[in-house]
Amino acid sequence: MQLSHYAMIVTGATVAAAGLAGCGSDEERSTASITSSAAMSTTAPKLLGTSAAPLPAPSPGHPPAPAPEKLSDVDCGPVTGANGANSTVIAFAGDAGRPGCTEAITVATHYLAGQHTGDATAVDGWTCEPQPDPAIAHICVKGGLTIGLRGAAAPASPPPPAPAPHRTVDPNTPPTPGPVDHPPAPAPAATVPDVNCGPVTDAGGGTRHVIAVGTDAGRVGCTEAVTVASEYVRAVSDTDVATIDGWNCNAQPDATTPSVCTKDGLVIGLRAD
Repeated sequence: MQLSHYAMIVTGATVAAAGLAGCGSDEERSTASITSSAAMSTTAPKLLGTSAAPLPAPSPGHPPAPAPEKLSDVDCGPVTGANGANSTVIAFAGDAGRPGCTEAITVATHYLAGQHTGDATAVDGWTCEPQPDPAIAHICVKGGLTIGLRGAAAPASPPPPAPAPHRTVDPNTPPTPGPVDHPPAPAPAATVPDVNCGPVTDAGGGTRHVIAVGTDAGRVGCTEAVTVASEYVRAVSDTDVATIDGWNCNAQPDATTPSVCTKDGLVIGLRAD
């Protein structure tokens, strides 16, 4: 077999190098080995630092994590309502997850078996109520989870209140008076007696007796009564009307008590001697 020109050159170089290695001394062979190692180190690939080479594909032993499974609604089966109609229980999928079919069927059955108005009601920790959706007429919710009832099944309605008894009146029978709840009559007010507080002398030298008259408002004290009466009868004026310390004093057509002073329902009488 004939070798190419390039192969003959490489082969010859190899043989020559081997002959030289065999013929040289130990020192020469050591020098040749160091030179050869240095030549190899200068041509070896750089193992540190950045590299523009693309990263290898993921290892088959460590595949990327699978994407999370997207939940979907589940048909859990039929239930029958207290009205005799059927509905399908749907476990709806949402951001909070999806209720299990066992719990969904249990809650729906308990809800449909009871008596409920149109308001929301608590059933096994869920809140169930009708909704204005002809497809899903009733739902139950808890913690972001939803159970739907697809169909016409519904709980029983509470019985209506009993009608009030209808009473007829016999025109020939006089009505029977019923018990009348009258409040008790108030106790009579205690009578406040009059008090003679003593005499005072008027501007003409006559004597008047100061009477603290007892009224429903009470009775004025003698000290105040004498003070007011004294100032009133000693004043000389062309009129019998005067206001003294808030009391309105005036003459009256009464021979026994010709003058009085009044204030806030209290009365001071000036009785003639």
